[in-house]
Amino acid sequence: MAAKKCFFGMKVDRQVDGDKMNPNFLKKVISEGGDGAAIAACMQCGTCSGGCTNIDRMDLSPRKLILMVQRGDWETVLKSESLWLCTSCYTCTSRCPRGVRPSDVIEAVKAIAIREGIQNDSTRFNQIFVELVQKRGILFEPELMQKYGGMEAMLEQAKLGIQLALKGKMSPFPAKVKDPKKFNEVLEKASQK
Repeated sequence: MAAKKCFFGMKVDRQVDGDKMNPNFLKKVISEGGDGAAIAACMQCGTCSGGCTNIDRMDLSPRKLILMVQRGDWETVLKSESLWLCTSCYTCTSRCPRGVRPSDVIEAVKAIAIREGIQNDSTRFNQIFVELVQKRGILFEPELMQKYGGMEAMLEQAKLGIQLALKGKMSPFPAKVKDPKKFNEVLEKASQK
């Protein structure tokens, strides 16, 4: 059966109506950090997607991702690569005429997905990144490269690494924060929340 169309040729299934929304999933996203995101205010105008810098790589545009969150289609949202391709540039958020904050919604959904155990290259990279920052308080890029991509990736990027080190853009030796005790206290406070 062909999809019904309403005025201007827009498909009816793009419209958000109350009976298709899943308030439980919405509440979960809101409690995770989407409380100021105004998810229900989205009118599906597409302005967020029109300004997205990574739209050509995404399988779900920010507009459609918000729609899937509104409808509670967790499976589609969870499988989407768009979550991990969002650069959090906030262009979508700054352009929204209704005050919806797609970047915040995406961050909230990512946190839920990670807590529910989703595993992919992005979550692995983020996990390694956080562990290394916790270790010495500052990132040491060669160590990140080695832990994420192995020795092969390090050798592949060696020429660039040497150029960056020679120009003073990257240290060949790991640095540490000035006050590790204070840094650890801050980490401890953050983990308690």
